[in-house]
Parts: sequence; structure tokens; C-alpha cells
Amino acid sequence: MGFDRERFAAANVARAFGPRRLYLAALDAVFIARGGLGCGVVVRDGGPVLRVIAEGAADRAVEVGCDFLDGRWWFTWADSGRTIGAVDDPRAVADEIARTLQVEAAR
Repeated sequence: MGFDRERFAAANVARAFGPRRLYLAALDAVFIARGGLGCGVVVRDGGPVLRVIAEGAADRAVEVGCDFLDGRWWFTWADSGRTIGAVDDPRAVADEIARTLQVEAAR
């Protein structure tokens, strides 16, 4: 069985494993190490986002995107496109997301 270039291109492998997906995976790893929040990469509107859920409260969730803006990669709120923080500081971004979910829990 040989390599099928057309089939490979149709699978859109570059998009599946491009920078966006790698940054989201790095943020996911921060949450896994921290505990208290569940998360996983899902596809929305044809692109990956990280869905972060307060453990034991599936109704408290946010989705985080990753976008290339002004020459750099940023984590963004998927629903609004507003930036959360730069991809080079995933721990600070995770802190902001956790704070947001805690505020939602208090409402």
C-alpha cells in the first residue's frame, strides 16, 4: 500500500495538528495537571476549541479558541473572540479561565 497524497490532503492533517491545535493541547495539559476542571478539544465551526467544564457542573463551561492576531498567537474566548492571553503563558490563561468559571458558579 503506497502513500496517497490526495487522500492525505483531503484529511486536512496539517490543520488537525497545526499550531492552533498544539497550543490548545498545551492549555489542556495545564488543566490536567491542576485538576478541578475537566476539558477536551472539540470541533466548532470547523476548527478546534478547548471546552473547559467545572467538575460536577456540566452547565458551567466555556470554550477557548486560539487565533493568530497582530502577528502572534492568542487564546481567545470562542464565543466572542476576545483575547484571554498569549499562548506563551498558558498557566496565566488557565488561571483566568478558572476565575471565570468560579464567578459563574457564584451566580
